[in-house]
Amino acid sequence: FWLKPILLFDLSLSPHPVGPSTEETPEIMLRSSVKRAGGGGILDKMVPGYKDKLWAALPQGVKEYKVKSENDAFETAIAQHKKWQSIFLSYKETEKGFAPSQKYRKQAVDWRRQMERGTMHYGRWYEGPKGSDYRPGNTVDRLENVREPFSEAEWAERKQYRSWDLLKLAYGGIGLFLVYRATGEWPVVWCEEKSE
Repeated sequence: FWLKPILLFDLSLSPHPVGPSTEETPEIMLRSSVKRAGGGGILDKMVPGYKDKLWAALPQGVKEYKVKSENDAFETAIAQHKKWQSIFLSYKETEKGFAPSQKYRKQAVDWRRQMERGTMHYGRWYEGPKGSDYRPGNTVDRLENVREPFSEAEWAERKQYRSWDLLKLAYGGIGLFLVYRATGEWPVVWCEEKSE
């Protein structure tokens, strides 16, 4: 009994139907339904439409409660989604503050600018500029030209930021210590001898 609707359905999809006419196929498809994998269970086959009959027999209060519980569950999921969405969106707003600031950038010339200026040196870690490898007699003093990697405007900008001379700072610290020792009073501890 279940082969007939399937056969009619398959024939209706073929480009050259050999079964029923195309006028009969929509009506048959509306009247027949292919049931696979149980087709709703054995109880639905023995008592067709039993779920509708049970629903009609329920009191109005039970119906309203079941409908309200399903709607509340759906709306609860939506409310929870909105709550998490607001949390995630607020976190995304704080993420913008994690971007590195240009104010605290590394005070150095990057490799791309060195390439553009022609001051980039390609070689191994022990190789220096101008053919030097830092062996005796084949070395170069990098401090001879400290302004080379910078343009005139960049060098003028770097002059605005003063740095401490560590040698002068050490001399100042030693001088303060000596003045403190010379002007301060140091306690003298006398050791008492035991009387015999």
